Amino acid sequence: MITSLELLDAAECARLEGAIKELRARWVMRGTSPTSGFFTLGAASYLDGADDYAARAGELNPVLRDTFAGLYARVAEFLSARLRAPVGFADGLALPGFHIWLAPAIFVTPVASVHFDLQYLRAWPEATPGLDLRRPLSFTLPIRLPRRGGGLNVWDVTYERYRRFVARVPGAIQPVDVTVLLERMRHPYTPGAIALHSGHLLHQIGEIDEVAPDDERITLQGHALLQRGEWKLYW
Repeated sequence: MITSLELLDAAECARLEGAIKELRARWVMRGTSPTSGFFTLGAASYLDGADDYAARAGELNPVLRDTFAGLYARVAEFLSARLRAPVGFADGLALPGFHIWLAPAIFVTPVASVHFDLQYLRAWPEATPGLDLRRPLSFTLPIRLPRRGGGLNVWDVTYERYRRFVARVPGAIQPVDVTVLLERMRHPYTPGAIALHSGHLLHQIGEIDEVAPDDERITLQGHALLQRGEWKLYW
């Protein structure tokens, strides 16, 4: 369901954290105010409308590429070996970027969105030649986690099964509605270990039971689709 494999050591995570914080002026506020504590470094297709996404990707991709070229090379090389196929970066889309959750924004109750990763429907132009939507990939690479850890809440239902269920049930059904029928599982994160899954497994950002005032949750986030035999990374 979800696979986590070590990619970075503690020293490498610390250096990346420092580089991310040096770019504080480039963080995009995602909460209602700076004190809400949720930011991204990079454009995010699940958050940004089409115009904002294109503008932010155009502005921030060069910054990310210049600062994190080594990280992107490591991730692409790792995924290529794991997937046994070439890995590159999607033309015209945002590079994988960073979620940054400061203490006020870190979840202590399970209220984060319960969802499938369907952002490719927003990010990719319709009828992109050679694009395979049947096998999407999502990944999270934790750089820093709160003292009490972090992870992903997961339910054993795929997007395909969910769609079949919705087609048979009258009325409006949302992904969160089916969670009452299923046992919730927890996939813990480890700093430096990249977590891979299809994105079509029902999931939610995991809460923790206590947050310290200086806790932070920083992760590299990305997705990939297969296009003409090459996996294309984006966010």
